[in-house]
Amino acid sequence: MGFFDKLFSGVDGGGREPQKPSGVELELRRRLTVLASDEATQDAPQRYFLRWEGRVQGVGFRFTNTNLAQARSLTGWVRNMEDGSVEMELQGTPANIVSHLEALHASYERMGTRFRLVDAQTRAPLANEDDFIPRY
Repeated sequence: MGFFDKLFSGVDGGGREPQKPSGVELELRRRLTVLASDEATQDAPQRYFLRWEGRVQGVGFRFTNTNLAQARSLTGWVRNMEDGSVEMELQGTPANIVSHLEALHASYERMGTRFRLVDAQTRAPLANEDDFIPRY
């Protein structure tokens, strides 16, 4: 197999295994799943600060997150950082946040784009926020 064949072999999924979520993301999903399964918290808005690394700039990552978040009635923001990472705050119901994370991976899996969640911090929900926007 030549250099370019190796380089692009995962673009259409040929031979490349899907990327597994990071430990940080698995823990976040576990926490959100518990909240989503409890009647007392399933509809309570949650807010998280998230930082992504990998191939997250130059691939439409901010706009993909914006479209996915808006489709799930999530609020917050997303922005590129000078170090090549992407930061975001995401707010909504636990089930909608899990759905967002799953859809984000599905969107990039078919392109072979590799990225990982490296930080997830709980934030206080904002009552007056009504949209998800890319920041510059």
